[in-house]
Amino acid sequence: MSQWDNPVGRFLEEYGRDASDLLGPDQLSKPGVFEGEAEFIEWKDRAYQEDKHWTFELRAEDCALIVIDLQEDFVDPSKPMCVPEAYRQIPRVKELIAGCRERDIPVIFTEHTIAEDATGGYYEWEDAIRDGATKEGHPNTAVYHELAPRPDERIIRAKHTYDSFAGTDLDFILRDRGVKTVIICGTLTNYCCEATARSAFSLHYNVVFGSDVCATNSALNHEATLRTMRYGYARVMDRHTILRLLDEGDHLYAKARAKRDAERAAGLATA
Repeated sequence: MSQWDNPVGRFLEEYGRDASDLLGPDQLSKPGVFEGEAEFIEWKDRAYQEDKHWTFELRAEDCALIVIDLQEDFVDPSKPMCVPEAYRQIPRVKELIAGCRERDIPVIFTEHTIAEDATGGYYEWEDAIRDGATKEGHPNTAVYHELAPRPDERIIRAKHTYDSFAGTDLDFILRDRGVKTVIICGTLTNYCCEATARSAFSLHYNVVFGSDVCATNSALNHEATLRTMRYGYARVMDRHTILRLLDEGDHLYAKARAKRDAERAAGLATA
């Protein structure tokens, strides 16, 4: 059974509540949508699973691909901080990179590095970092060799925290190129990828989050991030869908936008 089945039961368990604690229809209701808190929880659970394709149109001329922290330390299975699923996803990421290059979409790489004078709390959170993993200037912080960045592709080498925008020049680079939409892939889904997506959204970029080209060390946390992204940060799509829409036009947007506008006109839109 999925961790997300029975959302009401999971809600009660998580918050240490009993069904009798939930608000009734006389206290919480939206006619035609939900009656009472149990239905409210189920309604919101559906919203976390819904792809909100109507939010923006995916167009190649607006995009940049950000390849987050797919570096030797996180990809090579011989390294102590390897993310095995990131290693397995390298062929998919290479396919996405090649597709973006063919469409003249800028590809930007990041490298998570910890400097001696900018360690923050990382030494306490992760022993491998204290012992030298992701150390600034070390060859193992370089982009994984199979991805082979081109000489004209930007690499953000001084990224000292999860968020690719924090303390870096990424925002300047994107705005200078007229980028409006960022496509995110890399590792870890629920740390650097999610943190970067959140900042991008807060900086008013459109965000596409690659569901099968982002990897982490927990399937549950991967799915939790995808749910959060869908709910209010990004359009979540696999690499095949991203490349197809860039080629053929964003028919998912057109269809969803028309449906959304019709629902709003009829007073039915609830998301």
